[in-house]
Amino acid sequence: MKEMEKTVIDGKQVALYRNGRDGVPVVYASMYAEAGEAVLRQCEKLGCGPFHLVSVTGLRWDEELSPWAHDPVVSADDHFTGEADRYARCLEEQVVPFIEERVGTPPRRVIAGYSMGGLFALYAPYVTELFSDAVSASGSVWYPDFVPYVKAHSFLRKPDAIYLSLGDLESRTKNQYLSQTETCMRELRDAYQSDGIASILEMNPGNHYKDADLRLAKGIAWVMGPRV
Repeated sequence: MKEMEKTVIDGKQVALYRNGRDGVPVVYASMYAEAGEAVLRQCEKLGCGPFHLVSVTGLRWDEELSPWAHDPVVSADDHFTGEADRYARCLEEQVVPFIEERVGTPPRRVIAGYSMGGLFALYAPYVTELFSDAVSASGSVWYPDFVPYVKAHSFLRKPDAIYLSLGDLESRTKNQYLSQTETCMRELRDAYQSDGIASILEMNPGNHYKDADLRLAKGIAWVMGPRV
């Protein structure tokens, strides 16, 4: 397993899983709970190329990963306060400099995440120039007005590649927003491809909670692959 170093930045747990090689990409993954080792094991099984992994946990999940404020959507306990811009600044001004003091400036920075973390991965390139690629595994692209936002705005830095994935049961719900997740995913894939971005939508078996580590690893492996 890779060498791991932990620290706390702006109240968030930041874990650096350092690869033994220099000059390799860095993947920044917003995680609900620390799962860096599990994701790395899946990446190794997939034959993924070398990279440093940075997991960020301890996030206020709904608050810091939502791009703008909105009323509850999934449950009455939702707290979508729209603080994603602030989180992006935290990455830009604090987390990335801390990491790059240790590993140097990488050839590529990848932003990745699952669920709301996957939504943030797609939103981040609109508010920061940090990232060259994005991985959204089962991303919460149902978020109200997100697809129209993508179609109406330009990236600060156009990604080289964007990976999308979804479980084939995730849209089978009576919730008016969640039931549109697959439709939103397909619209996003088409929009990214029309913009000249290497993009794919991969469907996986199961619901939102199945094989999260594997789904995230598959996205990382894809953007690291020779098609990029």
